[in-house]
Amino acid sequence: MREVAASAGARYSRAALRSLPPALLLTDANRMLALSRTKGYLMARTGQYPCGIIQVGDGHRVITTDLLQFLGVDDAGIRRSFAELPPAVPLPTANALLSLSRTTGYKLARTGQYPCTVLRLGVEYRVRKSELQRLLHLSDEPSEQAVA
Repeated sequence: MREVAASAGARYSRAALRSLPPALLLTDANRMLALSRTKGYLMARTGQYPCGIIQVGDGHRVITTDLLQFLGVDDAGIRRSFAELPPAVPLPTANALLSLSRTTGYKLARTGQYPCTVLRLGVEYRVRKSELQRLLHLSDEPSEQAVA
């Protein structure tokens, strides 16, 4: 029993929380908040989830900066990593930031359902860093969701 508590403590330490991707699967955020799968999805559907939710295709993503703020942990690590990105990031990088698989990310990009504008440059796909920042609440500019 003590080993379980120790591994859970390491998994949710402040350092581990600061190293999370900018968007998490709803199931991962539910675990961190000790919510059951059913309760977490119900709260997300009804707008009662304590953190920002992004609808991506058929899935939900939790905005990590909102989760960290709710838990009282600073998000400086995520903001620093974003500062190092180029103005237009390759689609695989954007997929990783949004916790999307390669297949799902490319499918959403091809069908026009990606949560940000996808730029096509020959056979390459790029996503504007500024749009990702707004989507993930890492920008000082108001997001379209907040205005609506």
